[in-house]
Amino acid sequence: MAPLENAHRTTGSGPPASGATSWVGIIANRNSGAGRGRRLVDHLVSELRRLGIASEVAWTPQARASLVERASVRNDCRCLIAVGGDGTVSALVNEHPGVPMTVMPAGTENLVARHFGLRRDPHGLARLISAGRAVPVDVAEVAGRRFLLMAGFGFDADVVTRHHRGRISRSGAMGTTSRLAYVWPILRASFTYRFPVITVRILDPGCEETLRGTTVFLFNLPRYALGLPFVPIARDDDGWLDLVVFRHPGPFRAFYYLCKVFLGVHLTDPSVYHRRVRKVVVSSRSRIPVQLDGDPAGSVLPGSRGEPIVVSQSVEDGGTSLHRKEWVVEILPSSLSMLVPPRHLKS
Repeated sequence: MAPLENAHRTTGSGPPASGATSWVGIIANRNSGAGRGRRLVDHLVSELRRLGIASEVAWTPQARASLVERASVRNDCRCLIAVGGDGTVSALVNEHPGVPMTVMPAGTENLVARHFGLRRDPHGLARLISAGRAVPVDVAEVAGRRFLLMAGFGFDADVVTRHHRGRISRSGAMGTTSRLAYVWPILRASFTYRFPVITVRILDPGCEETLRGTTVFLFNLPRYALGLPFVPIARDDDGWLDLVVFRHPGPFRAFYYLCKVFLGVHLTDPSVYHRRVRKVVVSSRSRIPVQLDGDPAGSVLPGSRGEPIVVSQSVEDGGTSLHRKEWVVEILPSSLSMLVPPRHLKS
């Protein structure tokens, strides 16, 4: 792809030469919000320029990696901005940015932006960037990949994987999505997913424990699609993950659990385990789908404890999938810096 397609420098406002004050990097997704991303980027660039802040835009994974690297080694980058949905945010988080980041929501759910009170407001975001106040935020790591929202194993991940495959056209292009697009994957998964047993070993010193269930979540933030209150008490800066394990199998039991989640009473059910953890290992004797921050991540391979950990990596459906017998998930406290509105600043 030609260099001009990889990155776009705003006219007269690319990364400044040595001695200039500051600039920002914009990581954008053209497909977010049915093309909304491009219009938001143009408006944001204009608002930043009005405040005297230069900018550079990256539209492809290659340009994104290059932009993040330059921002991390220079001392004049104010922040990096993800313009898109939660997938765009996740892609930026996995570049391990060395400067603060923030979000301009342009996707379907926009869970990260909603959690931090970030709105689809280029003028307001430009002013926020100009003020430059950031907070430390935890992220979690699993199999060398980072997630900000949650990891899911089992039925939920099966739905996410089916939905993702449905978005890919015959040409391989990734289409836009909506909440209604999840209806058919949920119905298909309800009739075909077998709900095999998943084992979770908690490795926290002095709190070791083994739990088993059929659907497993690890939350870093309290947000989930449709506003479902899985773990309302989860915090972004407490150094913990909130583990939720649904024990019983079957589509009818899954619907029963979902109703309890809607009502906010699932954590009082004796067949739902909730623990605050720092490090766990997830395994199974059956193949289990995995999702990270709402995108398919691969699968847990069948195996038993004590067997060698087999790791394979494949490119499926336009993304990278990991397949391994054991998935180690752990929290990385305060490993990310986020620019947030004043009302979300910690005291």
